[in-house]
Amino acid sequence: MKGRYLYGASAVAVAAGLMAAGAARAQDTRPNTVEEVVVTGSFIQGTPKDTAIPVAVLNQEDLEKRGSPSILDIIKTLPISGPVLGDSNQFSPNAQGRNGGGTINIRGLGAQRTLVLLNGKRFAGYQADTNLLPESAIGRVEVLKDGAAATYGSDAIGGVANFITRKNFSGLEVGGDYRYVPGSDGGDYNFNALYGWVGDTSNLLLSFGYKHRGELSNTERDWVLAPYATNPSGWSVLGQPGAWTIRSGAAGGGSTIGFAVDANCAAVGGTPGFTGNTPACYFSYLPFDNIVEETDQYQLYGEFNADVGDSSKFHVEALYSQTSLPDYRFSPGYPPTSGPSGPGSVNVYSVPASNPGFNTFLTQTGNGALIGTAQSALATLWRPLGGGGNNTTGGKGGQSGSRKYEHVRISADLSGDTGVFDIGYDVGVTYIREMQDQQTTDILIDRLQRAMNGLGGPGCTGTTPGANGCQYFNPFSNAYAGNPALGLTNPGFVSTNANTKSLVAWLFDRQKYRAQQDTFVVDAVLNGQLPYELPGGGIGWAAGAQYRKVTFLQQIDSPFYNAEITPCPVVGVTNCAFPTGPYIFLGQNKNLRLEQSVYAVFGELNLPITDTLNAQIALRFEDYGGQTGSTTNPQIRVKWQATEMVALRGSYGTSFRGPTSGNVAPTGTTSLAGIAASGNNFKSVDNFGNPATQAETATTYSIGVIVQTDALTATLDYWSYDLQDQITQVPANVVATAVAGVGNGSQFVNCASPVRYLITFNNGNACTQGVTVGNDIARVRSDTTNGPQITTTGVDADVDYRFDDLFGGEVHVGGNVSYVLNFEQAAFKFAGVTVSGAYDAVGLTNYNRLPGTVPDWRGQFYADYNRDIHNVRWTMNYIDGVKDDRGPTTVQTGASTNCNVANATAGTATNCKLITFGLTQDAFISHDLTYRLQLPDNLTVTASVFNVLDTEPAQARIEMSYDPFIGNPLGRTFKVGVRKKF
Repeated sequence: MKGRYLYGASAVAVAAGLMAAGAARAQDTRPNTVEEVVVTGSFIQGTPKDTAIPVAVLNQEDLEKRGSPSILDIIKTLPISGPVLGDSNQFSPNAQGRNGGGTINIRGLGAQRTLVLLNGKRFAGYQADTNLLPESAIGRVEVLKDGAAATYGSDAIGGVANFITRKNFSGLEVGGDYRYVPGSDGGDYNFNALYGWVGDTSNLLLSFGYKHRGELSNTERDWVLAPYATNPSGWSVLGQPGAWTIRSGAAGGGSTIGFAVDANCAAVGGTPGFTGNTPACYFSYLPFDNIVEETDQYQLYGEFNADVGDSSKFHVEALYSQTSLPDYRFSPGYPPTSGPSGPGSVNVYSVPASNPGFNTFLTQTGNGALIGTAQSALATLWRPLGGGGNNTTGGKGGQSGSRKYEHVRISADLSGDTGVFDIGYDVGVTYIREMQDQQTTDILIDRLQRAMNGLGGPGCTGTTPGANGCQYFNPFSNAYAGNPALGLTNPGFVSTNANTKSLVAWLFDRQKYRAQQDTFVVDAVLNGQLPYELPGGGIGWAAGAQYRKVTFLQQIDSPFYNAEITPCPVVGVTNCAFPTGPYIFLGQNKNLRLEQSVYAVFGELNLPITDTLNAQIALRFEDYGGQTGSTTNPQIRVKWQATEMVALRGSYGTSFRGPTSGNVAPTGTTSLAGIAASGNNFKSVDNFGNPATQAETATTYSIGVIVQTDALTATLDYWSYDLQDQITQVPANVVATAVAGVGNGSQFVNCASPVRYLITFNNGNACTQGVTVGNDIARVRSDTTNGPQITTTGVDADVDYRFDDLFGGEVHVGGNVSYVLNFEQAAFKFAGVTVSGAYDAVGLTNYNRLPGTVPDWRGQFYADYNRDIHNVRWTMNYIDGVKDDRGPTTVQTGASTNCNVANATAGTATNCKLITFGLTQDAFISHDLTYRLQLPDNLTVTASVFNVLDTEPAQARIEMSYDPFIGNPLGRTFKVGVRKKF
């Protein structure tokens, strides 16, 4: 919530002194106006900004001097932030279900543990999508770098980010900018307009913003497309061209009379290789994907404030925002993890000899002698579409889906004096509606097999293959002219064997998923001063209550996607041994309605013990009901002004986060993840809730020093978080590794593992010791649970020094750094079984485990020169390097049964190469330069160069060969902006 007091222009220096993200102190030349300030971290009216609350501030002036970065760019450069969603979201497990979204992750504890506020009130029901904030209306960002659940309730374990709109703005302001990104389709640009009116007793603010990001293909960054023998992460053994087992009988029956990898593998961008002793053609889906998706964002915001009588104020604000990805690109076709009989990738589909591509396949692979003898072939290591692209979607040939997220938020409050004992009140109501519409395509199992048999296509009637409008789907490489993403020509293409667009389109179903989450919040706060004083002054107090209700609705529009309608591989069949659904790769979902109500009461005291010693005490009780129950959390913050220049501050308290409605729902959703035990091939992950999930709690404390003189402002803080019973899911990679280890997928699994039941294998979920390998994993179940303890500590340092008259102007130099001393996670036990041991995540990538990449330290350093109408700012962003905790991996260079890391390291492996790509990632250092020119008639022009030295991100052994949580893939970019006020 918020505490309010009035201030004049002279207080700007105080606000700027509490810097965030290396912001320089603002120099305000506007007339002396009176504004309302929202103080993040306290409900008490009149709370001064220099209390013990560790709030860092980034104001509008600071943002302009940095070239008006987007909210995403601001968050990504915050030293106190851990991994956040950004440009490359597709392959991040954290982004599953929210591709195109943005997050903030204070202390690296997870975005779900950072509470996002807009004007002091909740922006979202649970985890917020920061890309939906009204960017053009934001005037200041305040970041509370401390646990704050005692004040704000659930989700504020890591801290709070409060985005505050501009106040008392009068006039019309329009602006726009364009950012040139090399290789991007049209670059990035935005337009915004702001209108404000200020009357004697009321004011109005309206804003509109539009932002566009141009598509940036992976093919525009050559370092993304690493060869298989360099970085195997973006390659799949289930290839196209594929590997086939040739059979003497129909429908894969009879005996095996041959085995062949389809021709033209290297010609269309594949890599010939082996898995064990089995030849294969490895396929890379990366050329068909994007670093940045085409994105359009719209934001419309308005607020109205008015005096009511002599002592009350009314405030109402409304927001509509939308993020749209209309042409979201991914692999031309997913690999099969299920077939007509259930789970399986190997030999679950067959092609008859009557298929037009069959004899050409035999001829091109040197098996022409089998023509007439071979009656069918089984797809052993194969996917329907791959190297030849998808001929129905245009562009570079990847599948095309869409994502759209909408946010509607209305908040109103009435505040003032009760007229009793000078007690103030603030009563507010907030309504939030979050909507998402996601559409993803996948091939239907039954249609694929029918089409391979000659009974495919939208106009097929009858039962005669290839007749009466029925078409054959040719699954071989002779069906396509080349690789459209790489511009390669297929020498084995036979035009008469090509698949028609209508047939390929018919194979797919478009999964349509819609979700709506409504949040209703009622806040009531009383505040004032007690009738007695301490030596330092009056005792401020606040007390209040809150009610929150979240309703989640999930609508499945496609009958094939609805597990209650089509549970089995064959459409129309509702009773089967393995209800995996009708898709070859993706899972299913169900219509769902969830509700959660939370009640809270809280109180707070501000104690000026002496003129130099101040303390704040807060206490909150929150009740979730059901099996989750309730939690009570206290917090105390203390500041001692030791001398005129030096102050000490500290805090201690407990924070909490309750489970979301989805966490406690006994249902699940399906996402995708690269599974290390399967050579990093993507597999389906089924995520399930758990009604017994309890609230997680954290004990936090900090101690710090503040030094402030006329020219210097510096802070140094030590912080500590001890998180208990973290609400998490058993990581899919942790489960898979516990069962199958880590390797290229050819290693044997442990069928006796106590968590084997969480794995669904190919071949009807059969697991045979000494036979079943990592590549046989089809699906992994990931359940919500209260996980292991996390302990993390670190140090933050901020410094800004001002030179008042240097080179004829004012110069600021400074920086801020966050250093993580440790990030320890205890052993992870699930259902009484230890699925992973304890570890310290600092300095490591943690790709297959929590919490993701944790550099030792991150920093931002700057020099800012201001003279009259000119301002020049240089910024250096530093993110420390990390090591890959997984260690090296291997790829086969030929047939082998002993290609693993141990043998390769010992030199005893056969046809085996040890891969050390990305084991050590260097620090990422980028330099930004911005020039701002303030011309007459309120016209401002800015020009920026970001990543001046065109630094490439360090190598990383994940799909796109760089870590999006450390490096920036855009390269050197140029931005020009214009703003005009009328």
